[in-house]
Amino acid sequence: MSTNEQPSGLKKLMQNKKFQEIFWYFVFGVLTTVVNLITFFVLKKAFHCEWPVKIGSWDFNLFITFINAVAWVVAVVFAYVTNKLYVFHTKGNILKEFIAFVIARLFTFFAFELGLFSLAVMVMENAMGLPQDDVFLNIFGFGITYLFVVKLFVAFFVVVANYIFSKIFIFKNPKDGDTSSEKALSAEAEEESSQS
Repeated sequence: MSTNEQPSGLKKLMQNKKFQEIFWYFVFGVLTTVVNLITFFVLKKAFHCEWPVKIGSWDFNLFITFINAVAWVVAVVFAYVTNKLYVFHTKGNILKEFIAFVIARLFTFFAFELGLFSLAVMVMENAMGLPQDDVFLNIFGFGITYLFVVKLFVAFFVVVANYIFSKIFIFKNPKDGDTSSEKALSAEAEEESSQS
């Protein structure tokens, strides 16, 4: 085999930086979801608390919302660290990146996980007449309800939006983002060399 031989299909794809970034983003996205779920269930098992709240005629356990928020925070911290170190490989200001990361995640949480999810459930139930607890599909004895289908639909938008925010606004390498300071330094160096 010659040393000039080009890598074949899959090997070439695995060497592609853009593919690697998307692949690792997906891997750590799945792990972030796992971290969120484990944190939630550990807290729920460790603390058998109830903070009952009455909202109109509905009973509501505020403790579940609290531990869900804690699980979300743990997952966001995990996602930030893994995205910074293993997906986008940036060396930017940690505090600035982290604040932007949290703001972007809050936006996608409210816009998609609450907003789009609620809208899709209302459309499913009212316009399409599909009760949320009706089983859509059975897989190995587990009933997949229409509500789960809506969550998968919304998850697609959340993942895409989070990737776009991370790539364009949060984890910018100097070569990807604003390079005005580099250009200024380069211009100064050129000017100094032309004067000598």
